[in-house]
Amino acid sequence: MPSTKRPIRISGASGGFTDRTRAILSLAHCDVDVIVGDWMSECTMSWHGAAKADLAAKGVSDADRPGLYDPSFMANLTPALPVLQEKGIKLAVNAGASDTEKLAKVIVEVVKEKGMDLKVAWIEGDEVMEAVNKLLAKGEKFENICFGGELKDWGFEPLAAQCYLGGAGIAEAFRQGADIVVCGRVADAAPTIGACMWWHGWNRERDLDQIAGSLIAGHLIECSSYVCGGYYSGFKDLFDGCENIGFPIAEINQDGSFLMEKEPDTGGEMSVGTCASQLLYEIQGPQYYGSDVVAVLEGIKMTQVEKDKVLVEGVKGGAPPTTTKVGITAKGGWQAEFHYMLVGLDLEAKAEWTERQVRYSMGKNAEKFNVLKFTLNGYCPDDPRNQDVATADFRVFVQTKDRSLIVRDSMEVPGFNRWCMENFLQSCPYVYRSR
Repeated sequence: MPSTKRPIRISGASGGFTDRTRAILSLAHCDVDVIVGDWMSECTMSWHGAAKADLAAKGVSDADRPGLYDPSFMANLTPALPVLQEKGIKLAVNAGASDTEKLAKVIVEVVKEKGMDLKVAWIEGDEVMEAVNKLLAKGEKFENICFGGELKDWGFEPLAAQCYLGGAGIAEAFRQGADIVVCGRVADAAPTIGACMWWHGWNRERDLDQIAGSLIAGHLIECSSYVCGGYYSGFKDLFDGCENIGFPIAEINQDGSFLMEKEPDTGGEMSVGTCASQLLYEIQGPQYYGSDVVAVLEGIKMTQVEKDKVLVEGVKGGAPPTTTKVGITAKGGWQAEFHYMLVGLDLEAKAEWTERQVRYSMGKNAEKFNVLKFTLNGYCPDDPRNQDVATADFRVFVQTKDRSLIVRDSMEVPGFNRWCMENFLQSCPYVYRSR
């Protein structure tokens, strides 16, 4: 365990697989102890989980199938490896998806090829489909925390399930000498929590206030540049340098308070406003539930201590919940969309005209879609300067379990695309289409 005489400095390198690939290398050149990042989401976990189930159903062995982890991660990590080793910077990332061990082995091979000496660990235990099936057989309800209802009423066959692990396993990996820790589905703030538990020697049973502070620090940096001005409502003040908004760094003290700052010489800002914006992201009340602790937020205080530096304190902690969230994946069917570009005056009337024609073409088939949605997006301003400005998008969106309603081998056979397209020459004036 490192000395606890000073805070730990943790930087957030990624909020998802779409983030900038320069991050790990850039942050490795900063004054940091640990770099964390998230290359996954509920969406990407579903992709990988469904792909793994499909390959298993086809008899493809684990050894023969491709690695189902984030494909962009190594492009981010590989250039940074020499700097990480030289400076002794640790790395904890949520990038393993459905093949955490395989990703760890890829990293080990790259480290060996470069003649380096970095220890790589991975966290397992998040894939729980077998446990879910056993609990379902015993009558477990598995309630949907977003929409209510129970899994048994879902109407889809579960293919994969990942539970949200906390930071304790990451902390233990660091204690045992790991330099790089690769995770599958852990909570977004778990890498920060695990790094802090390791660095400060916190006890997960007693040091709840401190761990809660690190949960909020992890929450603030988990979406990378979001907390430095990305998505910020005050964006008009940040045009100078907006092409390269910085990544965040949290300096977390022994008592759980922390200082937020921004990667040097980059755009954006670190302010009470940007921190409050990110804090409220995903928060559903004064108690923020994590896998390791519950953060109680009534007493949180943010202070702008100087330019691009915000002190966060006052977070209290409660015991973690006795349950954890599980993301369950199933194949929902097929979806498609068709777009009409409506131009000029009377857009609402043109949208109604188009919808009535498409519904007529579909006939009773319209009832076979689980979702059939017509949406007019945009408007035409008075005296538009050109046709582009006068154009609005009319979207037809469908979802169905019946593949034949969407996927056709011949344009001669009716289907979603045909039902939308065949009305073109009887359409309203000033319309064109795309699909």
